[in-house]
Amino acid sequence: MTRRTTIVCAALTGVALELTVHLLSGRREAWDAPQFWTIGLPAALAASAAIGFFSKGTDWRWTALVVPGQVATMMVRSGEIGGLFPLTIALSAILSAPFVLAALVASRFRH
Repeated sequence: MTRRTTIVCAALTGVALELTVHLLSGRREAWDAPQFWTIGLPAALAASAAIGFFSKGTDWRWTALVVPGQVATMMVRSGEIGGLFPLTIALSAILSAPFVLAALVASRFRH
């Protein structure tokens, strides 16, 4: 995968996580729903592993965009974008550590 494709896939994983769980549960925020923890996170981890496997070089690091993608989608969908939006997105990247780790591990299985 090209770097651009890797970035888009990582961000869209977060968007899909938020929207899919919201649609399944009807909850305002996906992480309030049991489906987030039982379906959404495992699926996002699997997607991150796939991104890590198919990415080139160290592009697996772009999976740090999974949680910012999810949080940005939640904020846009709910209409609650405030002045702290950039800080929120930056800090949410820290919560992407499990997705980055899954991508790193999967990248080690490349040819």
